[in-house]
Amino acid sequence: MIVRIATAAIVLLWSAAAAEAQPSFDCAKASTAVERAICDDARLAQADREMATVYGTLWNRLSGTARDHLSQDQLRWLANRAKACTGGAEDVARCARQRYVARIATLKAESEGPYPFVSEQALVRSGKVGTTRYEIDASYPQFDGPNVDFSAVNRAFAAAAEKGAQDAVPPKDAGYHGINQVWTYLQSFQLFRPSPHSISVATTFYIFTGGAHGSSGVTATLVDLRTGHRVPPAGVFAAGSDWKRIITDIARADLKRQFVERPGFAEALEPTAFDKLMADPDRYLFKADSLEIIFNQYDVAAYVMGRYTVEIPYSRLSSLIRNDGPLGR
Repeated sequence: MIVRIATAAIVLLWSAAAAEAQPSFDCAKASTAVERAICDDARLAQADREMATVYGTLWNRLSGTARDHLSQDQLRWLANRAKACTGGAEDVARCARQRYVARIATLKAESEGPYPFVSEQALVRSGKVGTTRYEIDASYPQFDGPNVDFSAVNRAFAAAAEKGAQDAVPPKDAGYHGINQVWTYLQSFQLFRPSPHSISVATTFYIFTGGAHGSSGVTATLVDLRTGHRVPPAGVFAAGSDWKRIITDIARADLKRQFVERPGFAEALEPTAFDKLMADPDRYLFKADSLEIIFNQYDVAAYVMGRYTVEIPYSRLSSLIRNDGPLGR
């Protein structure tokens, strides 16, 4: 009797686990490499279910042109996923994981406030120069909101992706013949919603063009949905509030604490050098509840130390934020 009860319990647990591993579609009908990879990976299956839930919730609360835009963007995302996630099973799964993380974050951000009409665009290319292959998989946002001119912002995002893609194509006269390498440019983005009328874009990139290792980083862009313009940090904080000094002092102190466990360049924290770093608007990522200051590889430490970030809750900055700016509530 005890054995039968134990066996029944095991069967029930196995059945529950199997059910949890199911994605949003029927694995018996999986017909593509991506779908098969999702069905073979419990984490991917869970990510697919989560994405379907977040997407369905957002779709149900929209109507008209907003719902149509979301539907078309989701179809485009699925097509880009199929086009980019190719190769062996591990390559397909790794590609899909990265895409799901970004897509889920984007859909969640689009759910926080009025629908922002942001679509995913992608450059997916591959080829060969001599014996050197190149592979490009770069996605970037396009702002499609009606009644607002986002053309300058959209040109900047498209140009940055195109430049990264071009940099990853070996020049014909570079002398790489006989060297079997794969040059790579990968780019993805996530959206954050610091206020109902603004969107922050975190663009993550990785490029390898030979050598010992590649290079990676994250850049941040804040877009005001009311004007269609990119907003630098100076447009977020009140004039005369001394926000530069306050945020710089917070970031320097936080990095000093981080350097205890992860040593960095002491000279990078010297006033002149650090003020120059902090003047770069691309490192200010305005998230839902906090400002994240990004220090990419080589900015303040050796390559092997990776990226450093400093999180500053808005509660520490509330007196500095412009009420009529993109983060005004």
